[in-house]
Amino acid sequence: MTFVLRMPQPRGARMRRRSLAEKAFDLSVMALVAFAVGLMVMFTVQYELKVEPKPPASGARLAAAKSMGRVRWASVKPRLIARLAQPHSLELGQVWARRDGRVCGLVNGWGSFGGLTGMTRFYAQGDEPVFKQDGRPGFEEEWWACKRDRYVVIREGSDETGFCPTRLGRERCFDVAYGR
Repeated sequence: MTFVLRMPQPRGARMRRRSLAEKAFDLSVMALVAFAVGLMVMFTVQYELKVEPKPPASGARLAAAKSMGRVRWASVKPRLIARLAQPHSLELGQVWARRDGRVCGLVNGWGSFGGLTGMTRFYAQGDEPVFKQDGRPGFEEEWWACKRDRYVVIREGSDETGFCPTRLGRERCFDVAYGR
């Protein structure tokens, strides 16, 4: 069995010539598409540069950065203790300082925010700790700037939020293996 594909007959011996207006329109559409693609590439590159983690202090700068971090932490920690007003000693996760000296980290907000909260993110505005629960605008942007710029680690610890990274959580939580 043979199949025949029928093609439409051209109208006239020559193809219709396109007008100058049609050619200009096609050219302008192609230019707009190229411009849009260029903008997308430019914004993607800018975004990647903005969210790329910055390298931590090293070499000769490390000693000065550690000293700066300890000084900043010495002024933030008492205010953090006073702010949380916990009946026991402060349980901290990882705490670090950014290049601009801002202290960021995680603290167990046990009972301080109306319940057993677990590790809670904070950053210091001057010497005052700021939490998401404060409802300040721009908290998330400031926190992600903290996560990208861990210039010097002041205190080692977990950088996870929630109940499981706490002392009590480590006793009660367990890891689950996926895909096995």
